[in-house]
Amino acid sequence: MISDSKKEQPCGSWPSPFTPQIVTGKNIQFSELSVDGNDIYWLERRPEAQGKTILVRWNKAEGLSDITSSEYDIGNRVHEYGGGAYQVRNRTIVFSDRTSNAIWLLDKNQKPRVLFQDSYLRFADFCLTDHFVIAIQEDHHTKEIKNSLVTIPLDSTNTSKPIILIDGADFYSAPRLSPNGSHLLWIQWSHPFMPWESTQLGLAKLENITKVISKEIIAGQNQQESLIEPGWLNNQQFLVCSDRNNWWNLYQGNTDNPSNSLQAIAPMQAEIGLPQWIFGQRSWYKLSSDTIIARRLLNGISETILITNKNIKSVDMGQPENCPVPFHDGQWVWINTPQDQPAQIVLQNRSHRQILKSANRVKIAKDFISVAEPIKFPTQDGQSAHAFFYAPKHKDYCPCRDELPPLLVMAHGGPTGQSFPSFNSKIQWWTSRGFAVVDVNYRGSTGFGRPYREVLNKQWGIIDVQDCIDVCHYLIYQKHVDPKRIVIRGSSAGGFTVLTALIRSGIFAGGACLYGVGDLTALAQETHKFESHYLDGLIGPYPQEKQTYYDHSPLTHLNQLRHPLIVFQGLKDVVVSPAQAECIVEKLKTNQIPYAYYCFPDEGHGFRQENTINRVMELELAFYGKILGFKPYGLSEDVLIHNDNTL
Repeated sequence: MISDSKKEQPCGSWPSPFTPQIVTGKNIQFSELSVDGNDIYWLERRPEAQGKTILVRWNKAEGLSDITSSEYDIGNRVHEYGGGAYQVRNRTIVFSDRTSNAIWLLDKNQKPRVLFQDSYLRFADFCLTDHFVIAIQEDHHTKEIKNSLVTIPLDSTNTSKPIILIDGADFYSAPRLSPNGSHLLWIQWSHPFMPWESTQLGLAKLENITKVISKEIIAGQNQQESLIEPGWLNNQQFLVCSDRNNWWNLYQGNTDNPSNSLQAIAPMQAEIGLPQWIFGQRSWYKLSSDTIIARRLLNGISETILITNKNIKSVDMGQPENCPVPFHDGQWVWINTPQDQPAQIVLQNRSHRQILKSANRVKIAKDFISVAEPIKFPTQDGQSAHAFFYAPKHKDYCPCRDELPPLLVMAHGGPTGQSFPSFNSKIQWWTSRGFAVVDVNYRGSTGFGRPYREVLNKQWGIIDVQDCIDVCHYLIYQKHVDPKRIVIRGSSAGGFTVLTALIRSGIFAGGACLYGVGDLTALAQETHKFESHYLDGLIGPYPQEKQTYYDHSPLTHLNQLRHPLIVFQGLKDVVVSPAQAECIVEKLKTNQIPYAYYCFPDEGHGFRQENTINRVMELELAFYGKILGFKPYGLSEDVLIHNDNTL
């Protein structure tokens, strides 16, 4: 840990090039990349635009250009998490606006016009033809929210309602029209299942894309598999991802014998596909009659493969966020998420790789950047779990002699989510200041097969917490971290893990809870439709298991919490009610536990605004400085800790 060329300084107090302004103010979030002829499109969420999302286009002749202005915020709140916010066909664009819920039409560089608007209707996951757009519609006219598949004519004058094609299930996703427009594939599911537990694949025969002649469910009838991401190879053959053999793999079917035709095209113990938290994810594309390009997760790490006649070949395309998209002349384009630099839009042919845009305009030297080390660690119950470990790293500073770094444990949200080893400036914020970080893919995470995911069933707050504790013991045994200076942070479901971990174990010196779940009963009663039965699998059905909800809620046991906690909450949060944060804080206040509490009136579930994110980062660092005994460098705001007599 000692270097002759570096200055010794207490961990946590190192000056860092990763300032809040660089981490948030210059950092763009890329999503939903697509190709239309010679054009490449993607979305950019820009903190300097108050977190609004802009549609961007690139082509060789014109270079980069913004297609929409900050007047619009491209996105939607279908299922609250959105996605699938635009579609392009021959330079005709449809997109949803998060603020107004309207569908906008932008026809060949004309000024956008409203295609349809009803403030109680939300739209996502568009499928665009020359004369119609098919979409997921979420109807909020009544308390009983209804989802359906609809079609809207492009010459709509907003005087007629969308035409409902398919309804009856609780949820829909991925409407995919055959090339000749005669058939429609889609995914549907209903309560109490989540889409990674049980979905069904539907097939309909259409007339003029406005009328369903016939329809049937062709897979998933036994409720034993999750089907996602259907798509067409030609007018008769299609592919869909299914985890019927415990891993999301690609299966091929045809319209002539749809119910009995699904065959795995390349069985593997790896995932092709992601859980359907959001719309618009793509994990595969057709290249030719016998070749598919796909993005798979192998041991939780993203890579690109080619599948030809059941043969699988890895292709070096970095770490793609979604499957690389075929472009013309043998080129590929994708959102690359490398480990040692910010995300990039990359265009590549056989011999040359061109970066069209980087997510961060400020370059940081690589000797400041900590790269993830995948680790597999033993658990108390004789199993194993996964994580990514980041050692502290700085060009000019190192820990003091005999000092081991403090450890920040990160519990991802979901909990049916996943942490990736891609570059994350928010992790570098910590490692460049002298922290070690471990990002835990506790059991229940995706990317490691269905059995690994299902270990968390009826065990949320037990297995995830156990894994977060066990990874600490593993790193202590490896002498990587200081056992007396371990803190834990998490947001949403990760906040629930944080609260429960602080209650169950004394290994943590404190923690940070961002819009976290404290009361499972309130979450079951108050949350939105998409997640209203999520806890059936994680905890048990409510109200039948009402006592279990009470017993597993952190609020029930906060009297046992003895370590400091900082709480952050958006007051417009409809996923986790602000009342939960207020109850947590009231308990901390009553029990004289040191705490800090900051709420943000204009934030929802997940902070979007640059100023908010800047403050949260600085306040959290200042909080750890006080409870772990170091002085952070260069903060613009100090943290206010209540009940701080012991600090």
